Amino acid sequence: MFTEVVVRMPPSPTGKLHLGTARTALFNYLFAKHYKGQIIFRWEDTDLERSKKEFETEILDGLKWLGMDFIVESSQVFRQSENAKLHHEWLEKLWQENKVFPCFVTPEEIEALRKKATSSHTNFVFWSPYRDESREKLEEKMKSEASFVWRIRSPKNEEIVFGDLIRGRVSVNSDTIGDFVVARSNGSVLYLLANVLDDWTQKVTHVLRGEDHISNTPKQILLYKALGAAEPYFGHIPLVLDNQKRKLSKRNADPDTCVLISDFIKQGFVPEAVINGLALLGWNPKSTEEIFSLADLIEIFDLQNVNPGAAQYNFEKMKWFNTHWIRNLPLEKLITHFNEFSGEKFDPKKDTVMFGFIREKVRSLAEIPTHLEYLTKNPGTDPEKLVSEKMQIDIPLAKKILTDIEKMLAGLDEKNWHTEKMRELSTKEIERLGVKNGQFFSPFRIALSNREVSVGPLEIAEILGKKETLQRLQEVNQKLS
Repeated sequence: MFTEVVVRMPPSPTGKLHLGTARTALFNYLFAKHYKGQIIFRWEDTDLERSKKEFETEILDGLKWLGMDFIVESSQVFRQSENAKLHHEWLEKLWQENKVFPCFVTPEEIEALRKKATSSHTNFVFWSPYRDESREKLEEKMKSEASFVWRIRSPKNEEIVFGDLIRGRVSVNSDTIGDFVVARSNGSVLYLLANVLDDWTQKVTHVLRGEDHISNTPKQILLYKALGAAEPYFGHIPLVLDNQKRKLSKRNADPDTCVLISDFIKQGFVPEAVINGLALLGWNPKSTEEIFSLADLIEIFDLQNVNPGAAQYNFEKMKWFNTHWIRNLPLEKLITHFNEFSGEKFDPKKDTVMFGFIREKVRSLAEIPTHLEYLTKNPGTDPEKLVSEKMQIDIPLAKKILTDIEKMLAGLDEKNWHTEKMRELSTKEIERLGVKNGQFFSPFRIALSNREVSVGPLEIAEILGKKETLQRLQEVNQKLS
């Protein structure tokens, strides 16, 4: 469909990496990769007061954690502030061509006009009284007045039409826009013009951004025309709403709901799950399939399948994705993720059996340490936990069963030390003892883990090995003697 694709990812380093920003980054990434295009990573850092290095680090680390290393994979890495000289030159050129003009109406005067329009129930659009002044008078006034802004001389009653790649045809009349500000009196260019100049000079072909920018697009099209530049394709990605259908924000969300990418990392999500969930926020694969890796998404991503309606965020669904990916990732990858999350140094090749059993019991990386506690060191056993009124287990029955299990496992050789063989032997012992499955396995589990909920006792025994398993059983049996 597109022979050339150049997208840009232009985060502002004025805050932490929000789920919505990450999704916009993902859609740009998938679109560029699908068409084998280029990505420009551009820090929009002209807000010097709010821009912070710590936010840059968090944004880059969060995107890289998701699998999108923009610094490595982008054809250009750029700072908007580096383009200040170019911005100023083009502002001057627009002034020379009478396409922008200095406006001396104060913010207070504009606010008074706005209030007047509100009281008369009319829409407020500002048309500057200086738009039709001669250049000579404007230059003279600039010498005596320090306070002014640069505005574009917008055309009147002109239809601005563009084909949005997600929303279809969009038409706006310039009479709803008026003369808008593009720069300060010192020549420092504001977002609308800076963004257009950077996209144009860096040959961006597709501008994919959140729908909160859609009101900027007609204004920026006017700027492209003023510059004599061809405008790119535009696509506006729907907003993400919370469960009360408000724009999703960290401030309004429940404390345990992940809204920032750093929240997902802290709560023990794996990146594959977050990418999967983000992609399905507003994008539909046109199938019943829900599980997609990043490679899958690159292969099938299509902007036409992005729903123009707002996407509602379902954190429970994100947790469902996390459970799925934890239980289905290659074990070496899962262990690597856990090491990065916890700072531990488990061997991705040697510890696969243990993690293979653990992952069936957890929904996040944060739950894994609970199971590692009894699998990596002897927790001891509280004999009182062996008693269960519900399962009709008292101390004498528990001792009888555990003594039998100890004998059963003592006779099992190392080469047959695995769950299948132990399950086979356990089935025979359950029948011989005339007890129920729960009466047999509950004491077995507690003797090895000191927990009522854990990895299965046969799995624990396989992980621990014969020596450690028998030692734990012997310790419990001695306590019961």
